[in-house]
Amino acid sequence: MKNKVTIHQVNYIPWIGFFDKIKKADTFVLFDVADYEKNGVQNRNKIRTKDGWMYLTVPVPREHYRKPFYDVLLSDDTKWMNKHWKSIEINYSKAEYFDAYKDFFKELYSTKFEKLSDFNEKIVRYLIKEFGINVDILKTSEMNINEELKKTDLLVDILKKADAASYLSGKSGKNYLEKDKFADIKLEFHEFSHPEYKQVFSPFIPAMSAIDMLFNEGEKSGGFLK
Repeated sequence: MKNKVTIHQVNYIPWIGFFDKIKKADTFVLFDVADYEKNGVQNRNKIRTKDGWMYLTVPVPREHYRKPFYDVLLSDDTKWMNKHWKSIEINYSKAEYFDAYKDFFKELYSTKFEKLSDFNEKIVRYLIKEFGINVDILKTSEMNINEELKKTDLLVDILKKADAASYLSGKSGKNYLEKDKFADIKLEFHEFSHPEYKQVFSPFIPAMSAIDMLFNEGEKSGGFLK
């Protein structure tokens, strides 16, 4: 058995480090049972602009704070969707590959979603495909895990149900994971060196949403993920 598993929250238009970690795994688990946290990467991320960068933030009603992410509902007011699409269109219309991918995003931002997790998942799965990443995808909410477990115990439960031989954690996991609880599961930590690719505007600014690389590098994007 050589099943390397990585686990990540279902972030909004994630940065390329997110996808680099997924590319290094055999199985990717969408961690959609985590509590929603206000103004984290679950509902916002950065895009490149002529003046630097800007956040695109999905508004989430206050009553959903600290609820499981899969229960977070989107606002009935969808004006933000048009705003996000217009911001993307304005800032990337001159990118070399914008026309090749714009139809997906234009339709996405005109489609009403009930849950933030479903909206984010749609984007994540699309980018995984366009980056040429071959990985099995599971959802924590569909794995019959014990949601009363916390932290490392919860991760280990997920990994066992995903039949993991090894776990690829984010680098920060070195600071909080209880390593002795992994038993027969090999523990590895993701190392990522941000590549420089072309952007519409200069100088290069790292840590943008992965759509920045997609619109600028097109089918070559997957080559930047090692």
